[in-house]
Amino acid sequence: MEKFSTEYFRKLASDLKFDLSDAEIEELKKDFQAVEAQVELFESIDTEGLEPMIYPFEDETVFLREDTVCDVLSREEALENVPDVRMGHVHVPKVVK
Repeated sequence: MEKFSTEYFRKLASDLKFDLSDAEIEELKKDFQAVEAQVELFESIDTEGLEPMIYPFEDETVFLREDTVCDVLSREEALENVPDVRMGHVHVPKVVK
């Protein structure tokens, strides 16, 4: 039995609530096989004796600026153009049922 069968992709598509054509399934099979081959290449790399990396760079990031508070709007200024304010907050219509 092949690892990525047509039935596997049909079930996966059904679980995700969409349909796949036979041509799309064949294309997905090729893509999955290519990814699997790339993963096998990674697994073939000898990592014996190498120390795991916690962070990909030797030096810490030092170019970030310190946060400084400037030009802060008051609540009244922030809400002055809002069409619907309730209890000091912006009120928006419900978008999810």
